Amino acid sequence: MTRAQSGDSDVCRRCSFQGPTCCRISSGQEEFCFPLSQIEKERIQELVPYTGGFVLSSNSKAFVDYACRLFPGEEKLVRQLFPEGKDHFRLAVDSMGACRFLGPLGCEIPLEARPYYCRLFPFWMAGATVTFFDIPTCLARREGGTLVRMLDILDTNKATVKDLYGRLRLVWGLPPTKGASPVKKTF
Repeated sequence: MTRAQSGDSDVCRRCSFQGPTCCRISSGQEEFCFPLSQIEKERIQELVPYTGGFVLSSNSKAFVDYACRLFPGEEKLVRQLFPEGKDHFRLAVDSMGACRFLGPLGCEIPLEARPYYCRLFPFWMAGATVTFFDIPTCLARREGGTLVRMLDILDTNKATVKDLYGRLRLVWGLPPTKGASPVKKTF
């Protein structure tokens, strides 16, 4: 199966079956799964007629603290968007920690409908700089080693990462760039 058929790079497909990764988590780590905005959830539901792929999760203190670490300097806004005791949707995982949308050939959600976080990973933004999560289980990290090689392996570029990151911020209710005015929450 080619990337054009599945939307997955070969490295992502291979990685998804190796153990705890972005598509397969360790048991007990469910509360750290990224939230889905209502827009992302509806986009998936339109293209993948699968029920049971979403879970309503509590904005636990651990989840909110984790989200705050992802957006340093914006903790107050993140805490407003994810108040402790309220809920958010996330992708469901099975008893082995695999995303319910992970199939034998990789992700079953068409690339254009996947949550922004899924399309971004393992990349992230630190201010205006494209960076990556240094996660040893990530096969793209292990095979690529450097940002440039990882971008190449995953068939993307810095402009795409910046665009996806801005879109992720918008659907979560954050301004598209740090320091801009907040936008209406879309959860």
